[in-house]
Amino acid sequence: MRSHLVKIFLIVSLVGVMVLASCSRDEPALTAPVVVVPGKVVMNEVYSRGTPGNLDWVELYNSGGTALNLSGYKIYDTGGQTGVKPKKEFPAGTVVPAHGFYVIVTDTNAAGVTDGFGLSSGGEQIWLEDNSGVVVDAVTFPAMDVTQTYGRYPDGEATMQLLNTITKGTPNQP
Repeated sequence: MRSHLVKIFLIVSLVGVMVLASCSRDEPALTAPVVVVPGKVVMNEVYSRGTPGNLDWVELYNSGGTALNLSGYKIYDTGGQTGVKPKKEFPAGTVVPAHGFYVIVTDTNAAGVTDGFGLSSGGEQIWLEDNSGVVVDAVTFPAMDVTQTYGRYPDGEATMQLLNTITKGTPNQP
């Protein structure tokens, strides 16, 4: 009987230590869910298997009937959200035409200088914020093969999936 009580005490103690240990960690901040608003720009297709000459990129899609100016918008991953890495800002004059596409390469900036923001080939979450700092879209993409992307099909819809046809800058195909 005594050995049974000792075992129960050890199990309860172990569980207590695990609970206390988990309470002391810094938990990531929860972000509000992002709702895709018709007529707005969304991250439409993601390619995270970049290589020299074919770098990581994110395709944006404007589902609205008028062009959208993306000057000052920013795109970033967890490092940008936590401040460990910079957020990549869209250049002044960046415009997505009505029902059109815009592709931003995440591995380099316009001058060809590495800016420390590439997409993880193992999958991660990325955010798009407007020039006021409001998150307008967020995508969590999985690991993908070099011949796949992760995107919305049809373009601009809420549902995303692995796509077996890479359609950078053009309408997505399953």
